[in-house]
Amino acid sequence: MLGDCFGACILDCKNDVQSRAQYEFGDRVRLIPRPEWGIGSVTRVETVPVKGEPTQRLTVRFPNAGLKILKAEVAQLERIEAEAVSEDAPVDRISSIDRIAEDEMMAGLADRKLKEVMLAMPEACRDPFRTIEARVQSTLDLYRFDQCGRGLMEWAVIQTGLDDPLSRFNRHELEQHYDRWACERDAHLNKLLREAREAGVNVDSLVSAAQGGAKTAARRGR
Repeated sequence: MLGDCFGACILDCKNDVQSRAQYEFGDRVRLIPRPEWGIGSVTRVETVPVKGEPTQRLTVRFPNAGLKILKAEVAQLERIEAEAVSEDAPVDRISSIDRIAEDEMMAGLADRKLKEVMLAMPEACRDPFRTIEARVQSTLDLYRFDQCGRGLMEWAVIQTGLDDPLSRFNRHELEQHYDRWACERDAHLNKLLREAREAGVNVDSLVSAAQGGAKTAARRGR
């Protein structure tokens, strides 16, 4: 009898875990190992077989990482309730600036605000309450972006908060903004590396494991 109860308890717990792991279009989630990605929105849900068992394959748009494809069974996801997402949700940062620009007297202010938005580094790279290692790693992660098609568009989506940046900017404009932002990224990385050296924190292993562009920027800053 005790064995039957114990077995039933295990089965109930297993079913409960499986039910909690089901996601739907529009769900908001956080990837626990990468909190700097922000709170993502599930944009596609597919059921695929894994070792003969059905599991969910999710396409999630993260505000600080773009689109990611994750298997719900293995990804360490945390479901976020709707009322908790307002602070981290992607924000259209451009429309309000365009409204300011409609007033010719405010055109200069609009230009300055647009520049601020397009040059901004993510909060995860700047937050003084995070360790220097964490800020360096978040900055190194920014070197996944480039000017080649997908990399440029992923950067533009994150930077502007627009689902389709080409509805507001042409490609040449995005490339110009990206070039300026990339210079800011390099400067920010080298600022953090100087802080790490002054604090006696060794981050060489992080730089060594980074993408080539990050290594080049780090060498130039020495």
